[in-house]
Amino acid sequence: MNLDIPRRRTLHGTYLICAALALTAWHAHAQQPDLNQIAPYRPEFKVAGGLRIAGSELKGNVDLLVEGFKKFQPDAVVSTNFMTSSEGALGLMYAGVSDVAPMGDDAKITDMMPFYNTFRHVPTEISIATGGFEARGTLWPMAIVVNKANPIARLSMDQLDRIFGSERSGGWEIGPQADNNLLFTAKYARGAESNIRTWGQLGLKGQWAKQQIHTFGYVAPGFAVNFERKVMHWSTKWNPNFMEYVEAKEATNDAAGRSVNSDTMLQAISRDKYAIGFVALMHVDGSCVNPDGSKCMAYPEVKALPLSKTDGDPAVPLTADTVANRSYPLTRDAYLYVNRAPGRPLDPKVREFVRFILSREGQQIIARSGIYSPLPEAVIREQLAKLD
Repeated sequence: MNLDIPRRRTLHGTYLICAALALTAWHAHAQQPDLNQIAPYRPEFKVAGGLRIAGSELKGNVDLLVEGFKKFQPDAVVSTNFMTSSEGALGLMYAGVSDVAPMGDDAKITDMMPFYNTFRHVPTEISIATGGFEARGTLWPMAIVVNKANPIARLSMDQLDRIFGSERSGGWEIGPQADNNLLFTAKYARGAESNIRTWGQLGLKGQWAKQQIHTFGYVAPGFAVNFERKVMHWSTKWNPNFMEYVEAKEATNDAAGRSVNSDTMLQAISRDKYAIGFVALMHVDGSCVNPDGSKCMAYPEVKALPLSKTDGDPAVPLTADTVANRSYPLTRDAYLYVNRAPGRPLDPKVREFVRFILSREGQQIIARSGIYSPLPEAVIREQLAKLD
């Protein structure tokens, strides 16, 4: 099956047929993570004494995981500090007062640079859970949405970069690929000619062909940095017409604040046939509940697009299953960051705690809490490999 869809083809014919074939291919392979495939926890080191955890509570999951860990390691003395949440997690580690840094947000370059300056290597990032689907505070995935009148059927991650991003001289390489450093490289450079600025560049014809693409999205760092990392190779150069919005709780409580909250963004996309944005699906379909207890407004004139990792891959719709099995490209992660020097063993107390979290028992705790999704077994193996 050839799912490589040329950008210049009409969307009314080939695009729609290929999108349907891609969805069929996805449905044939989509699976929820199977906890029975994950190895149970077998202690390899007896933990006695202090283990310090500071950062995000991950919506109560860290305390639950500590409780489960101590059933296997009763002599562990675990202290937790959630005062700074994700924003101060790495700072507490390089200040020497913590051993494990749980974070709901991706570590930002500005978080990692002082860590590198302290230890001469970047922190090791361990994913411990997949973000949730359609609820506040669950690390929900970003939906790519357009006006319902738009005939486009799918987009790839590369196309998102060229739509939302801009020409650049390079991008960041971080971690093992950069000698455990943060290094800038022209590997991710691209010129202005590679930008996608009109709907015609995506294959739309007729009245759409010459129309400028109007871009919308979140500016709060937890969302924007994740998008920059996954889509734009850590670049901070956005399409000059990018309109910035925040969730209502992050906007000022006045008319000026209401003009830049996420509801206003969705109202704009509902009216603008040529708009595209990255938003929370729960705001689109009205499935969420506002902080005051009222139900969120739905926006039926806005639709979410299936996404593919590359131009030739099947396009995957945003559903609860595709988030849990991580086939949707813009899922998010709950992380732990640990201090493992290259070529040296990880602190055995830290290693045991992370091994427990990535065991069947640890992932069962995450599944029962209902905030995030447990990791698929293949992802578990990838994370465990970072410990040795």
